[in-house]
Amino acid sequence: MADDMTFGSAGALLVRKLTQARKERGLSLEEVSAETRIQKNHLEKIEAGDLTFLPSAYVYAFLKEYAQVIGVDDPQLIESCRDELSIPTDLKSRKETQSPEEDSSQKGERFSGIFGAASSAGAGISPVVLVGGAVFLVIVLLAVGFFMFSAVHENPQTNSRQNQETEVLPAIPEPTIVEPDSVALADSSQEGSGESAPELAVKQEAWAKDVSFLPESPDSPYQQVLIVHITQDLSWVKIIADDGDRVYPGASFKAGEVLRYEAKRKLWVNIGRPPFVDLYLNGEKLPPMSKRTIVLGEE
Repeated sequence: MADDMTFGSAGALLVRKLTQARKERGLSLEEVSAETRIQKNHLEKIEAGDLTFLPSAYVYAFLKEYAQVIGVDDPQLIESCRDELSIPTDLKSRKETQSPEEDSSQKGERFSGIFGAASSAGAGISPVVLVGGAVFLVIVLLAVGFFMFSAVHENPQTNSRQNQETEVLPAIPEPTIVEPDSVALADSSQEGSGESAPELAVKQEAWAKDVSFLPESPDSPYQQVLIVHITQDLSWVKIIADDGDRVYPGASFKAGEVLRYEAKRKLWVNIGRPPFVDLYLNGEKLPPMSKRTIVLGEE
């Protein structure tokens, strides 16, 4: 940690935890940069203890994103960093701290400045002309506002499109963590429909007995089912389906955990420690990964 670090003790502790978590997960700064979209040189400065290379708001945002992606869950420590950086929780808090007298005086100064500038610019011009020009400008602004208001109400299709564009996006899906006593919904539904489910060799293994390796039904839009089995220690896993239509949040999972992901046609797979996981696509075991990132089902 750098000796000239001016950030408080909470910041120093958070940086140590981030660096330790990254190394424990076997991730390089390049991989963290790809996940967080934070430049590698910025991550290097953070881990070196230089937290003054950008304004405090940017540094705090980088620290928060880094902690979320790397799996450091310590809200109290992150909130302490916010306090040390003197970053308010929202703009409203800053407005509430301003007294009415200060607000009124600032408004008065602004208005006096405007009228002072107008008076200086209009030196030598008749006051009647100045007042008439101001009245004309107000009338023009009112007319423009009226026509804009009428156009919006006369075009309901435009309003409908705008309302559709502001609809809240669906929540980010979570990976399905298969419990040992869970029921394999997809496999059992296919067996009950009268169709013969394919014989999966992996089903003979104890951990896979109750795991659903197949799509929920032949009509399901999600025909790509990926099973990730953590075989030893722990590993970072993050999955993106169909070019971002579904983004499963990355996290670290322990040995023995089984994760299930779905996609319509393509899966982007990022594994922190490939030797520690087994992958199955629609029940077929995939060859061991030679690198940490692969794409499955790409056309």
